[in-house]
Amino acid sequence: MTTVLSLAAFVVVALVALSIVSRSGSSHGVMQGKLLPCKHTQNCVCTEPFDNRNAEPIHISGLAAETAWAKLKNAVISAGGNIETEDNGYLWATFRTPVFRFIDDFEARLDMEQGVIHLRSASRVGHGDMGANKKRLQKIVGQYEAGQQQ
Repeated sequence: MTTVLSLAAFVVVALVALSIVSRSGSSHGVMQGKLLPCKHTQNCVCTEPFDNRNAEPIHISGLAAETAWAKLKNAVISAGGNIETEDNGYLWATFRTPVFRFIDDFEARLDMEQGVIHLRSASRVGHGDMGANKKRLQKIVGQYEAGQQQ
């Protein structure tokens, strides 16, 4: 019984420590005109055309850039995001996980040449996320598309 309690206490302390670590720095931004690629972990999803592309961007054909961007911002907020930075076709938002309050980063980049909005969602700590970032991207895209029908 003592071993089980000790193990449980260790797990809780480790998760709290990771939560605190996630509140510090993040890896986000644009490099050479593109969102940063995902590291070789399972806790990141990005639509930029790198070798590890694992999602599709939002296609904005038929919409003015301002309209598409406003719809994206509404979708991010509706999905629970807090917009931290928005500048010249780039958006960075943060999301907090429910239980341990880990902070995850979400980014978007407007690519008018291709007629798309590229997206990236990544956890700050760990290697796996049980599909949380992919689900977040899908939720944001769903909110975006639902806004298009209104």
